[in-house]
Amino acid sequence: MIPGIFVAAGEGRRFGSQKLISIIEKEPVIIKGLRSCIQSDLNKIIVVLGYESEKVKAIIEEYFPENEKLIIMVNPDYRKGIISSLNAGLRLLGSETENVMMILADMPFVRYETINKLIGFRERNKMIIPEVNGVYTHPRIIPESLFAEFFKLERFTSGKDVIRKNRGLIKTIIFDNVDEFLDIDTKKDLEKL
Repeated sequence: MIPGIFVAAGEGRRFGSQKLISIIEKEPVIIKGLRSCIQSDLNKIIVVLGYESEKVKAIIEEYFPENEKLIIMVNPDYRKGIISSLNAGLRLLGSETENVMMILADMPFVRYETINKLIGFRERNKMIIPEVNGVYTHPRIIPESLFAEFFKLERFTSGKDVIRKNRGLIKTIIFDNVDEFLDIDTKKDLEKL
C-alpha cells in the first residue's frame, strides 16, 4: 500500500486568489483532483493545506464528508514553499513509509488510472516520475531513501536538486496525454481549460 501527499497549500500568487476553489467542469479545482486520488489505489491521502486553509477544508468536507482515506492537515510554514508542505506530510506519515506519492492540487486532470499506473511501477529505492514530451511532471513517487534529501532542502527550493543528485534512482514513465498533466497557474490557464 502507498499513501499520497496532496499538496494544496500555496497562495497562488500568479493566479491572484485562491485558485483551488475556482470552478472547473462544475466543481472546485481541488475536488476534481482529490476525486481521482480517492478513486485510486492510494491507501490514504494526506491533504496539506496552508493559504486560506479553513475555507479550503470546508469545501473538502462538504464534498467528501468523513472520507476514511483523507487526512487533512495544515502546514503553518506553507509560505516557505512546496517542499515545506511535502515535508510536513512526510513528517506526519513517519518512518514506517516505504514510499509516497506526491500529488499537486493545481493539476486537476490527472486520472485515477494514471495514479494506479504509476503505483504499479513503484520500487523500493526508485523515484517514479511521469514524463510528457521530454519534461518531468507530477505526480511522483518518492522512496523513503530520499526523504532525508527533501528534509535538507532550503526554503523556496524545488525538488529539482534532489533529482539532479540522484539521477540513477529515477525511473521515468512516458505518457502521451499532455492535457491530463496541465496545471493551473493563472486565470488565463483556467479560462483556456
